[in-house]
Amino acid sequence: MKRPLRPLFPVGLLAGIVLMLTVPGCNPFAPALDEVPANENDLLGNPVTVRGFFDRFRAAYQLRDSTLYGQLLAPEFRFTYRDFAANLDRSWTRDVDANTTYRLFRAARSTNLQWTQYLPSSDTLASDTLASVERSFLLTIEQRDNERFSGSGTARLVLVRKNRNDPWRMRSWYDRSEF
Repeated sequence: MKRPLRPLFPVGLLAGIVLMLTVPGCNPFAPALDEVPANENDLLGNPVTVRGFFDRFRAAYQLRDSTLYGQLLAPEFRFTYRDFAANLDRSWTRDVDANTTYRLFRAARSTNLQWTQYLPSSDTLASDTLASVERSFLLTIEQRDNERFSGSGTARLVLVRKNRNDPWRMRSWYDRSEF
């Protein structure tokens, strides 16, 4: 008596392979792609405007993204703060600020920056390429060990750009925090 021939592949496995090949890209567990790609200026703020610059600044802190933050700094950037104990101003350069902010973002579980208001007559646009802005802010930092720091203050910023279509960059930041 002759034995019937057995197929090399089970019929169910063969049918599954054929089905996968005929329905490419169909994954019921994956979300569909957006038809219209997101515009980063809509999501993060458009730094071509002063308001958009502050929105992007806040987004960099909320996302703890030092690359995004670094894009807001002019090459000649200088951060200055008042050392009340020594009764003098202390400052550092762009490289030190970028490194300090990077370490802050890495140590934090979360950061929350809220720009609360423009100070009276401080939002003066000197030209299309130079702006001096003073804003109040609230900053909360929660570290990975659950220690929490909150403070408020004002930031006096000088913003620069090459022409009116370029994004604003911070040339200087004079910080009057109460940390």
